[in-house]
Amino acid sequence: MSSPHNERVEQLKEQLQQQIVELRETQQKLREVTCTVTAPRQAVSVTVGYGGFVKEVKFPTSAYKRMAPNELSSAVFKAIADAQAQVATKSADILAPSMPAGVDVHQLFRGEADLPSVLTAELDQHAARRQTMDLRS
Repeated sequence: MSSPHNERVEQLKEQLQQQIVELRETQQKLREVTCTVTAPRQAVSVTVGYGGFVKEVKFPTSAYKRMAPNELSSAVFKAIADAQAQVATKSADILAPSMPAGVDVHQLFRGEADLPSVLTAELDQHAARRQTMDLRS
């Protein structure tokens, strides 16, 4: 015979297992995120992966040969920045469903979120859930 407490513990274990599966899926999706940006005149093409790391830089045409060094440098850095911004947006889109309500993941990725407020809100939600379940820490 199972008690309501044991049933609730089993439900919580199942929820935790499901969350672990979802977390692994999210991690895999993040690992696969890449964006490629090609500069005007196809002078340079840059591929960036999750975390903003540059994975590849290509010069698909000979257009770079006709550019001044500072113009080429600007084109490379702009392509990198644009690709990084696209990766951040894709990554935020992937993470958004798993974040607490009210958290703007895009702001987090741009460094614009107020992290203490986010953490305080999450702790408040956690305390409310604990109180609802009548569990003690």
